[in-house]
Amino acid sequence: MRTRRSDGCPFKPLFIIASAALAGACQSMSAGTPAALASADAETVAQVKTVLAQAMGRARIEIGTEDLTTTSVISVLPPPLSAHEDRSPATPTHFDLVVKNGVCYAVKRDSGEAHELQNIACRPLNR
Repeated sequence: MRTRRSDGCPFKPLFIIASAALAGACQSMSAGTPAALASADAETVAQVKTVLAQAMGRARIEIGTEDLTTTSVISVLPPPLSAHEDRSPATPTHFDLVVKNGVCYAVKRDSGEAHELQNIACRPLNR
């Protein structure tokens, strides 16, 4: 006679192994050396804004006033208030610039999601 497992889920061990593997993959995506843009000219900043807008699912974004050639953090400002609003609880979304294997990425701080900045030069920051 076969006894039934008390938790009723025969796939639980498989689920635990898969979860551990996926957690490791997310951590490795955010690993890298802090970086800054090699140039913050108008064309480069426009390219970065295009990638970050796509990452956030927005048509257009505004970024903070940081000097992108000296800092590894890019702040994407919340959308502007509408005519019927006088305040908003929205806060900026932060992306960390990292370089990994010679490729520059913008990593969304709250999710660890990495977005490649193709054809954009970054340089590692010495910390």
